[in-house]
Amino acid sequence: MNEVEVLELDARGLSHPEPLERSMQMLRRLGSKNCFHLIIHRYPQPLIMIAESHGLDYEVCEAGKKEWHILFSKDKDMDLKSIMKRYCSV
Repeated sequence: MNEVEVLELDARGLSHPEPLERSMQMLRRLGSKNCFHLIIHRYPQPLIMIAESHGLDYEVCEAGKKEWHILFSKDKDMDLKSIMKRYCSV
């Protein structure tokens, strides 16, 4: 399998609405050979709802207090659980 390009965004500490705005920019960049890794200080419910409404796959991990890792992909066959192991051991 070819290496997956991971688009990264660390949104911890950004004020509302910046995390959602920047995340939406990243979601628009998704293709079949990349995924989007978001690090954020709280669970991003609105973003998750948007991803679901657009048919995106996602994997979520709470790594610690105020540290969430979320991977998003357009490719239903992408192994997000395996990729998440790079960022979160929970």
